[in-house]
Amino acid sequence: MKKHSKLIGATAAGMLAVLAVATPASASTYTVTYPGLHAGDLCTDEPNYCDGSASFVRDGDHLLVWDNNADGHSVMVMYHRSDRDTEIRDWNHYGKGSRLDINMDLPESGWVQYRVCLGEYGSKTYDMNSCSGWKTENAA
Repeated sequence: MKKHSKLIGATAAGMLAVLAVATPASASTYTVTYPGLHAGDLCTDEPNYCDGSASFVRDGDHLLVWDNNADGHSVMVMYHRSDRDTEIRDWNHYGKGSRLDINMDLPESGWVQYRVCLGEYGSKTYDMNSCSGWKTENAA
């Protein structure tokens, strides 16, 4: 009987460890779709206006990032969240017509401040001249 109890306890502990790794607290989730081109609330600047765009959707706290041009560049969104102390950069490197959906799950009284730029996903570098201005949106 003791051997059976130890086996059940070890199995349960292993399952909890997997669940803890698989579902980190307040982590963003990402989805990529191909809905076509979109001029978001913010657009990249130079060299061609709106090669990339981004919008924040309050309903569900989604930050959406579009790649609007088959120019070989990725679209990067740089943002600050009310519940984090670091700058975050996420990349849409899926090609023209793709939309990266960042499900942010912000606190009800939270906010996000973001801008969109063109860059190179492989080297994680971006062109500062291509960046839009900053936009702040409240979660509620």
